Amino acid sequence: MSTSDFSITLRSYDEEIRDFLDTVLLGSPGGIQYRVHRETSMNQHENVYFLCLSRNEKLLGVVGLVHRIDISGKTWLYIRYLHIKRTLVPDKINRTAVLNRNALTSKKSRDQRISLLEKKLLGHLEEFSQRLATKNTLHAYAFVEDKNHRSMKLCNRFDFKKTQEIQTLLFHRFNPSSHSQIRLLTHEELQGMDHNLRHFYDIYKAYHTEGIIQQGYFLGYWMNGEWVAITRIMRHLWNIERLPERFSFLHKWKLDRWPYLRRVIPGQAFHFLTADYFWFKLGYERYLEKIMEHALAKEDVNTVMLWLSKESPHNQVLRKSISWGFFNKLEHSSSISLVMREFGGDRVEAQEIKILKTRICPTFINAHDMT
Repeated sequence: MSTSDFSITLRSYDEEIRDFLDTVLLGSPGGIQYRVHRETSMNQHENVYFLCLSRNEKLLGVVGLVHRIDISGKTWLYIRYLHIKRTLVPDKINRTAVLNRNALTSKKSRDQRISLLEKKLLGHLEEFSQRLATKNTLHAYAFVEDKNHRSMKLCNRFDFKKTQEIQTLLFHRFNPSSHSQIRLLTHEELQGMDHNLRHFYDIYKAYHTEGIIQQGYFLGYWMNGEWVAITRIMRHLWNIERLPERFSFLHKWKLDRWPYLRRVIPGQAFHFLTADYFWFKLGYERYLEKIMEHALAKEDVNTVMLWLSKESPHNQVLRKSISWGFFNKLEHSSSISLVMREFGGDRVEAQEIKILKTRICPTFINAHDMT
């Protein structure tokens, strides 16, 4: 089948794209694999477009393109919702195929078709990037699990380079407690904290406030007439399809439905919270722990997820200051890479130089990007 049977279009989020993404199984083989239950509010307040790959008007793949502007006014392209159906991925050559000349010829033709499709996708991606770039260059970035070999290979073929590693932190409590000093921030109070947040994330790349008001809510620890720590909380639901291999028997025997085990191992419906846009006064790091525990009690769940660049100056501080709990001690997830590339300009040497420079500057992570 030739590439003329395929089409690539740029579209806004619609019902067909939503239904397509609802079927996508996320996560790495051998680890937790899940389907995301997306709240309507989580898909709003994001300037996102989709490169849609179709064959005979049937959607086979999407690449989500989020147009962002950070607080310094710099334009970024964040890539999410990347999924191309396995039918377009080349099969491995087995011994039978090696002995069968027709099979080799067929696979060679299929590989050539896929290569042409990838070139077309990249061409559309470059064209979209040129429209966004206010200067000669535009930085694009994405987060990819290292064990997700299909996505990593696709990123490599699109010339995205790994620049940083991302740390996943899990805060877990079996019986979380509420704290009377913790309050919900009003819109006006959050606006009053804008300067503190900007200063706190001053050394981060791509710090933005997209959806900061509309998604989730802010909790803060109030002490002696002032805030000493705050963070945004959002609730999420994953439909768990597979657990890591050593826990797979829990699903098979339905042990994950037992009340106690559900506090430790994600059941088929895994409810959890995320924390991002956190801030604390110097020396008050441990109060972030109390806020997350309060949020767990409020939402009646047991786990908070938080992501940080390993280059972040706050990473080691939080790991040492907070008692993260039992769940964080498990080898619960594979490592995540930040991959980047530059569109436009002279990319012969400039790209490698600039990418190396980004290693010393942590990249800001909005929890919505990870869920």
